[in-house]
Amino acid sequence: MLSKHPLELPPGRKLSREEVADALRLSIIAELDAISLYLQLARAIEDERFRRVFEDIAREEKTHVGEFLALLKNLDPEQVEELKAGAAEVQELTGIAAPDPPPANGEPFSEEEWRYLRGEFARAANSVRVFRNFLPVTRVGRGVLSVPLEKPGEGVAMLPLVELAVKFRVSQSAIDYSRASKQPLEISDALRAAVELGLAEDKAVLKALSEARGVVEHSISDWSTPGAAVEEVSRAVAKLIGNNAAQPFVLFVSPARYAKLLAVHEKTGVMDLTRVRALAEVVSTPVLPDSIAVLVSASQRVLDLVVGADTEVEYLGPEDGQHAFRGWET
Repeated sequence: MLSKHPLELPPGRKLSREEVADALRLSIIAELDAISLYLQLARAIEDERFRRVFEDIAREEKTHVGEFLALLKNLDPEQVEELKAGAAEVQELTGIAAPDPPPANGEPFSEEEWRYLRGEFARAANSVRVFRNFLPVTRVGRGVLSVPLEKPGEGVAMLPLVELAVKFRVSQSAIDYSRASKQPLEISDALRAAVELGLAEDKAVLKALSEARGVVEHSISDWSTPGAAVEEVSRAVAKLIGNNAAQPFVLFVSPARYAKLLAVHEKTGVMDLTRVRALAEVVSTPVLPDSIAVLVSASQRVLDLVVGADTEVEYLGPEDGQHAFRGWET
């Protein structure tokens, strides 16, 4: 043991601020000792597969040192000044400067790495979004919490924007490898979260459309019979026009229903999809169950999709040896 076990305390007593600082110092010592051990073992291991595991764990331990040191700096201002004085003395004696990285919103990434992460995250989210590609969109910007909604005969009501959020992580080892190898950053967990965010948006839009006042419901078959979809969509379009809805119309269906529209009508030799598209644009989305199809007027005087914060990515901080991020929108 390098020092007294920090948990040898009377039961029930909490650590004071000074004791927490001591616990952080002990933790830093333990992490540095672990790093030295793992690197020594790695150098002694011939099998590259096993050596890489030890090296990867050592890099994770270095992240832990940074986490503990960040907390210690917050608890012990005197320690901060001592670190600065030590760095200044080293620079004076040796000419070697080793300042802390400047604080920035982009930590732990460089500006270029941030652009890559945000760009790939947005592309992944957009790849699964459906509704915003076919409905009129109004962008109000980040920071707007609600928008006015005018209801005929009832005045103006404020409609709150819904916040959607996902969380993902990027390991420090992935960052180190990307910088050393000059390869793109490994962000598979970020791309997973982006897809999750895009699908969550479409589910929220579907819920809003389904619960909107004035929705007209119309029973439909399973479209197994050729021509059934054409007849049913025709009746639904007629109902919308009868309620003064304006073109263009968009029909959202599940992938299974979309596949059924590919059936060719025997009498005409034309796919049902082609005939339905004469009435409305047809779009497939996985958020719709097979039992439901949604036909809407894509005119801005009928509805619009309000976007506030759009596919934002923010750094939360170190977590379990990795870097945690939050992707969100309103």
